[in-house]
Amino acid sequence: MPVDYQARAGHLLLADISGYTKFLTGTELEHAQSIIRELIMLVRERLTPPMRFVKAEGDAVFCYADESVFRDGERLIELIEVCYFEFSNRLLNMSRNTTCSCSACAAIGTLDLKFICHFGTFVVDREGDGVDLAGADVILAHRLLKNTVAERTGLKAYAVLTAACIQQLGVPTKMPLLEEYYEPFGVTIVGVHDLQPALAAMQDRHRRYVRPEEADFTFSVEVPVPPVEAWHYYVNPVQRQRWKCRYFSKKPDVATRNAKGRIGTGASMHCSHGPGTARWEFVDWRPFTSVTHEVTAPRLLPYVGLHDELNTFDFIPTADGRTQVVCRARLKNRSRLARLTYRVQRRCWLNAFDRRTHHALLAVIAQDRRTQPI
Repeated sequence: MPVDYQARAGHLLLADISGYTKFLTGTELEHAQSIIRELIMLVRERLTPPMRFVKAEGDAVFCYADESVFRDGERLIELIEVCYFEFSNRLLNMSRNTTCSCSACAAIGTLDLKFICHFGTFVVDREGDGVDLAGADVILAHRLLKNTVAERTGLKAYAVLTAACIQQLGVPTKMPLLEEYYEPFGVTIVGVHDLQPALAAMQDRHRRYVRPEEADFTFSVEVPVPPVEAWHYYVNPVQRQRWKCRYFSKKPDVATRNAKGRIGTGASMHCSHGPGTARWEFVDWRPFTSVTHEVTAPRLLPYVGLHDELNTFDFIPTADGRTQVVCRARLKNRSRLARLTYRVQRRCWLNAFDRRTHHALLAVIAQDRRTQPI
C-alpha cells in the first residue's frame, strides 16, 4: 500500500564527534567503541527533547525538529552550547577517573564535538518504532559534515549554521560567514559559532546565586516536562506571557539583549504588567539548570509595592522526566521592617498569585502537548 508522505519544514541537526576515525583505528577497539558509545548516548540524551532522535550514524547523532519548536532562536543555540558543555565535562571526567593505561583511554582528550544545523524541508519515513528522513536538505546537512571550517578558522569545537537556519532563528548574530561548495547544491553560506567562549562561561565558578540558607522566600513546584522545556516556559518572554503575565497584559516583557546580542548574563527584561513596573537583569545564566536575575522596582511607598531583590530559579530533573522548579528570593534591603512587609505581601496576595499562575502554566503545557506535531 503506497505511503502518503507529507513534506514538512524544520531544523536538521547533526552532532559529530571529531577525531573519531583516528581514535577508533589507532587504539584498542573494545575500549574505543565503549567510550564512543557512552559519548553518543550522552549527546542523544542532551538533544532530545526538544529535538527528535532519528539515528546514530557511527560518530554522529542525527536529530530533527519541526519548525514550530524553535520559534525562539536563542533556544537552539543554547541547546547546542549546553550539549557541548556536558560533552566536555564527560570527556574531562573520563580522563580523570580512568585507571586504564590503554591507548584508547589515554587518547580520550583528542576527541571533540561539532554541530551542523540546517533548516529545510523533508519527509519523515516511519520504520517500525523509529523514523528516517529524506530530502535534498537532508543530503545537504550531511554534506556539511565535510567542511573547511577547521582549516580556515582553526576552531575545533564549533556549530555550523546555514544561512537558511540563521534566517529562521531570527536572532542577532555576529558569527563569521563562510562559503562552502557542494555538488549539486553550489555555494552554501554558513555561519560559524565558536563553542569555546560558551564553554568557558559555563565552567566559570564565580556566580551570583541565592543559596537556600540565604533566601527570604522559597517556592517550589513541579512541571510535567524536562528541564530544557521548563526553562523555555520560564525564561522566554513570549512563553512567560502565556501563563505568568497574561492576567495583566497581552504583551510580553520587553527584552534588551546583552553586548553579544544574546539573552543571557547582562541582558534585561522590562516588565510593565500588574500593579507596578520592574526591570530585571540576568546576573547568572546556566541554561536548563539555573538562572538568577536582579529585580529593580520603584516603590509605591517606602515598604509597599514590588521589592528590589535577587531571584534564583533552579531547574532540577526528576526520575520520571519532570522538572522541579525551585525559586528563591533574597531582598536587597536587609532591614527587619522590609522583610516583615515582604512576608505580609506574600501572605496577602503573592503566594496566591504564584499558585494561580502555576495552574495556568500546567494548562499551557497540556495545550502545547495536544497541538504538537506527531
